[in-house]
Amino acid sequence: MSISSRTFTISPEIQNELAHVRFAIPTPNPPWSPEAIMILDSPQLSVINASVFDWWYFDSVSAQDPRETVTVTFFTSTASAFPWLPVEESSVLIAYLWISFANGTIVEEYVPATAAIIDQAMHGDLSSSGNWSSTGFSWFSSGQNLSQYEIVVSSGKLQIDGRLTLTSKLPPHLPCGISPNTSTLEVAPHIGWAALIPDAIGSVDMTVKGSRLHFQGSGYHDKNWSDRPFVDSVASWYWGHGQVGPYSVVWFSYLASNDTNGKEYVSSYVARNGTVLVSSCHADALRVVPTGSSGTSARYPPRAGDVPDGFLLQFDLGAEGWLMANVSGTRIAGDNRYYFRWAGSMTGQIYESGPGDAGAEWCSQVASDENVVPGSQSVMSGRAIFEQFVLVE
Repeated sequence: MSISSRTFTISPEIQNELAHVRFAIPTPNPPWSPEAIMILDSPQLSVINASVFDWWYFDSVSAQDPRETVTVTFFTSTASAFPWLPVEESSVLIAYLWISFANGTIVEEYVPATAAIIDQAMHGDLSSSGNWSSTGFSWFSSGQNLSQYEIVVSSGKLQIDGRLTLTSKLPPHLPCGISPNTSTLEVAPHIGWAALIPDAIGSVDMTVKGSRLHFQGSGYHDKNWSDRPFVDSVASWYWGHGQVGPYSVVWFSYLASNDTNGKEYVSSYVARNGTVLVSSCHADALRVVPTGSSGTSARYPPRAGDVPDGFLLQFDLGAEGWLMANVSGTRIAGDNRYYFRWAGSMTGQIYESGPGDAGAEWCSQVASDENVVPGSQSVMSGRAIFEQFVLVE
């Protein structure tokens, strides 16, 4: 039965009860019904207790200078479930903001909320809004398939005022793509993920402590959630999104904690000029390889404190060959040991063949032009935002 409207109200207090989690979504034909879109942007946990997390993430990076970025995250979690939240805050509702300027200035701020209210409606066009009460942080989305988002920050306390707008260029991405009838939302055991806007036209206009930040570029919106603490699940986590030439890409490469088999969980999304080419979690769909000049910065599996110079990304495009891309950039967030986020440049080419069993040897040899697809653009460029968590000492 369709739902014309609904409201979720989330308390700032830790709930002492079992949290029920959503890790699957109905995807009938056509897959993106209004109900399915609304589910993706909804809270994915029934309550927020001390060991679960759920968040709404938005970002944008300037097309002219990748050092200019804005990231806004609406958290529902405790610091015991996600340790990068402030331990001194009692509210499970935190609005977090990261802003970086071309001159190297980085602003990182947060405000605890007294309530979180998510309103959704399906009267003609869809609409969804979120308000972290008393923070000055909110979002509103509308349009077919929630294709337009406006994230507003208006905080006298932080001396920050302005907005980030996103206009979607692509349909949502699920971890393993769309399956008949029901699709998984687990990118790895106990880790939910959905990229509602894998790529967007982003626009930022903010005044930050007296300085204006105004740019056009690319943008992105996703959600992550789990029914147990982050550190109980994650050994390493490589994620990012970007544009390179006519291609829009999203990647996720993950090793689970205490997994003696060392299975690598991946999710790959590639679109060209708005047409989706790949949306898959097949093991061969993607390789993410850290790069660096020191012996530890590029090792894999990684260890806490490893700081790569960038990443080599290998996307299997099936009959169209392989997209091989390099990302590198400037650190815009992190704790200097377990977590890093970068914004920077992305370059790539299309190749006829991929690594196969050659692995790292192929990585070192593929830069030659012999393998480039005839008639393809030689070297493409663009922008990316990407991150790593590494929790294994």
